[in-house]
Amino acid sequence: MDTYELAAVTVIGTAIVLAPIDPQPIRDLNAPPPVPPVVEPEPEPAVVANYDCYGSLWGHDTITKAEADFAETLAEGGTVDEWHVTDRSGQSLRIVRTTAVDTRFLGGIDICVIPA
Repeated sequence: MDTYELAAVTVIGTAIVLAPIDPQPIRDLNAPPPVPPVVEPEPEPAVVANYDCYGSLWGHDTITKAEADFAETLAEGGTVDEWHVTDRSGQSLRIVRTTAVDTRFLGGIDICVIPA
């Protein structure tokens, strides 16, 4: 490469390096990616665990259904006893024992555990 070619390459390289460039594409590269909006999940309904008089789990209900069952038991002349306790993890629980008038069917006693 002779002196003229070297000078031409140097001038062209310097012109490319010193040429004004739009900084916006560089800013776009350095910008953090857009954060998607946080969508809060719907709160799950609290589940009521139902036990029979022997302590066997026999099903789950919603709180609304359990409250309706308590009202029905009272309307039929049964008794409803209620306690509020705290489990080992510190969660507050509501324990409800219903006793039907006719205790021949499955002992007639149901126990419901309701997260408070």
